Amino acid sequence: MTDLSVIIVSYNVKYFLRQCLQSVARAIEGLQAEVWVVDNASIDGSVEMVREEFPWVKLIANTTNLGFAKANNQAIRLARGRHILLLNPDTIVQEDTFCTVVDFLDQHPEAGAVGVKIIDGQGRFSPDSRRDLPSAWSIFCKLSGLYKLFPKSKLFARYHLTYLPENEITPVPVLLGAFMAIPKEVLDKVGLLDERFFMYAEDIDLCYRIQKAGYTNYYLPTTQIVHFKGESTKTRSLNYVLTFYKASLQFVQKHYKGWKRWPTVLLYQIGIISAAGLSMLKRIFTAIYLPAAELTLLYLLGLGLFHFWRDYTGKKFYPDYEVWGLIGYALAFVVGHALFLNYSPPYRIRRIAGAVLSGFLIIVLVSYLIPSINVSRFMVLALAAVAVPAGLILRGVDNWLKKGRPHLTGDISHRLIVVADPSQFSRIRRLLFEDIQYPAEFIGFVSPRPHPDALGTPAQLLYLLDRYKPDELIFCNTSLSSQEIISLMMRYFYRKLSFKIIPPYADYLIGPQSILVSRHSLRLYLRLHQPEVLFQKKIFDLVVSVALLGAYPFTFWIYHEPLSALRSLFGVLLGRYHFVSYSEIPSEEMPLLKEGLLTTDLLRKHYPHTFSVDLMYAHRYSVLLDWKILLTGLSHLGTLRSS
Repeated sequence: MTDLSVIIVSYNVKYFLRQCLQSVARAIEGLQAEVWVVDNASIDGSVEMVREEFPWVKLIANTTNLGFAKANNQAIRLARGRHILLLNPDTIVQEDTFCTVVDFLDQHPEAGAVGVKIIDGQGRFSPDSRRDLPSAWSIFCKLSGLYKLFPKSKLFARYHLTYLPENEITPVPVLLGAFMAIPKEVLDKVGLLDERFFMYAEDIDLCYRIQKAGYTNYYLPTTQIVHFKGESTKTRSLNYVLTFYKASLQFVQKHYKGWKRWPTVLLYQIGIISAAGLSMLKRIFTAIYLPAAELTLLYLLGLGLFHFWRDYTGKKFYPDYEVWGLIGYALAFVVGHALFLNYSPPYRIRRIAGAVLSGFLIIVLVSYLIPSINVSRFMVLALAAVAVPAGLILRGVDNWLKKGRPHLTGDISHRLIVVADPSQFSRIRRLLFEDIQYPAEFIGFVSPRPHPDALGTPAQLLYLLDRYKPDELIFCNTSLSSQEIISLMMRYFYRKLSFKIIPPYADYLIGPQSILVSRHSLRLYLRLHQPEVLFQKKIFDLVVSVALLGAYPFTFWIYHEPLSALRSLFGVLLGRYHFVSYSEIPSEEMPLLKEGLLTTDLLRKHYPHTFSVDLMYAHRYSVLLDWKILLTGLSHLGTLRSS
């Protein structure tokens, strides 16, 4: 009989799945094992990839998304292993992981399920490695934040059991479904995953039933895995939080009765409402905190200038000028910054200066139309003069808060070191800086063995980190074992480094919830394929077309063909055109766009070495790119399309 049946349920995570299977292939050596992949109707080529590259994997290709529980059960019913391992596709397992787990299960007949130490994509211990069963008190401690204030308290830290030592084998109530090994005979006794749980909480339900049957669930930290934390489910999103809480609530309603049920249900419902509210507040704060800070700063600077000028000259101002007049001036500069997209990095001096000039022109135009508010040329000029350094300082502080360095403008240099075998040096250079065009400053290579072109070896890594202060370490899977990579991530996580991995012979780079791909990448990882990004593009078209139409009576003279430009602007407003679209007919992997008034060809002078401006545009799309193209070709609106 087979020792182990590894079951992986996959949904649109082709690149993570490939990396996972490569690590699984190394980990099953020495075992009688079979590997199942159950694909839940992916559209990213996952099924074809498994068939072509891993023909030894047993594949179930579903035509619809059946959910995690039902898909796992499909393979469990067909599996022949003495032990069943449920494994997420966004994981990397050490070479010794499967043998360690199988040996432990064989030596502990009382074990109903075993989980291992889980490391997240930043090299940190994941508290999800073990958890308690849901209770009103543990949920209250989580929602209130008490578990963070007292992480070593048995009273307050029960939700994630953080009071337990990370490196001791311990019986625990709940293990994470991303890695859970269960003897087949246990599943035969307690039943398979409950298919009423579409996603999340099915692992809590199964662990609870295993315990109820008299078995013990063990946390086994003698081996580790990396879990990139739900690439296909986007764990940072509000949708994830709400889905998780609702699934946990479903577990409580299934198993808890009487007095134990209602407070737990109530707190989960409070959790759902709180998560939604906090997520909304966070998004609002993220969107407005920098404009609000700029408005406040400019108003205070204007107030200081006002008192100086009034006291120096004795000039009289209209009664509300000190409040509404100065707020109006500050607001004009904030509008200028918004037009130049200065509220999201990277920040540029020329864009900040352009925004201040635009704000100045707005004030001049309004003062010309409403002469009664034109009371002080000094105030306008002085506030415009201080708005530029104030904008630079404010964005420097913003960069310092976000990235830990008070960098005033531009991109903060992102420095990286690559750990790879010398035989991979040229391939990795080409991949990173020609194919992917990775925006980073390359420091050098670290080689597993001494080499003249390397900075040093992994044994010297601490010295190299202190000397060069990189922001990121990239590991090549061809050069290091999974165990070595995980060990280095755990050793240096405290440096707050970003970690990424280049799988063997791959043309892409994997990190926590991110894929950076070469020019040959599939469409799933083009930003323009994301619905929220397309929505941003549509909002940009709508807002800018309204603004340009409103300004048309004053700006018609800037267009080469004013009437044609006017018709084109109405076409964008009515949704017939985009402001910007492709310069060539898109290939299959490219997301479809409407005809554009301007094309990506206008980007060529900004990116002269880009292999395809269309692909670059789809891959790196941002509203800033559309704005950059629009500013470049604004006078040609209505002429390029008609030609």
